[in-house]
Amino acid sequence: MKTQFAQNRAARWMAHVQQWRESGLGKTRYCRENGLALSTFRYWITKSRPSSGGESAAIPALVALPFTFASKAPSIGL
Repeated sequence: MKTQFAQNRAARWMAHVQQWRESGLGKTRYCRENGLALSTFRYWITKSRPSSGGESAAIPALVALPFTFASKAPSIGL
């Protein structure tokens, strides 16, 4: 069980992550302007991503592939 201190710290960092995402600034600049350690900020960005059992949290996407119909199927003679 997390202590109150740990919960407050996590909430404070998650708020910074959300503000950074909305700001449009780069990580380095956001940290410099807010007096944050870049390495710690990167840690909390990673922690803010949803996990899926240790695997990558990539979102599946459909990708359109080019397709053309052949006017005549190729034939093979034996």
